[in-house]
Amino acid sequence: MRGVLYERFGAVWEKSYYTFYCLPISMGAMAAHLDRMRAHPDIGGRVLRLEYTSVSLNPNARLFGRDSLLEKFDPDRPAERPVLAASEKELDCPWALYHVRRILPVAKADPTRRGRAPRSVERVDVGRRPHSTGDCAASRSGPTPRSRSTSATGGCGHGSNGAVRPEPMVTAPLYVRDKQVPHFESAWGAHRDRS
Repeated sequence: MRGVLYERFGAVWEKSYYTFYCLPISMGAMAAHLDRMRAHPDIGGRVLRLEYTSVSLNPNARLFGRDSLLEKFDPDRPAERPVLAASEKELDCPWALYHVRRILPVAKADPTRRGRAPRSVERVDVGRRPHSTGDCAASRSGPTPRSRSTSATGGCGHGSNGAVRPEPMVTAPLYVRDKQVPHFESAWGAHRDRS
């Protein structure tokens, strides 16, 4: 369907592609999304870095369903290598060590379900990319960020009102700002006391 622009101007406008507009797609549009990444590998590399950073902070936070976007690119296909190379270039940047904490409360309306999980992210140190993260472009299993648990709770610490997660120290690109919901510290302390 060529639409109004073609009827009026006689030209076909390709769909634009922006780093900040990479997420709102249906899974049915994934093939077209990957084609746009191949057509704009520099932008595609930034999108893969965004996914890598997201998964570094939360391994369950894949941006495109259950699969990693990175898994959809095959380094053996010449057309996909520029995107993977751009991704590697994006990851060759300053990195940081982040202290990530989450509270997993039960839902007020239904104690058998989890409620919204408040999170705290704090930048602890700044450095260069760790050599042990592996080659992102060669990975077929998606991002593999490293984390180090520093929890004193010895696990999730399920209590009657929820749980506190282990406190990983996570390495990720230096693009994440410190963020903490109001009253996080008091809620964290209360949940740890009950654990």
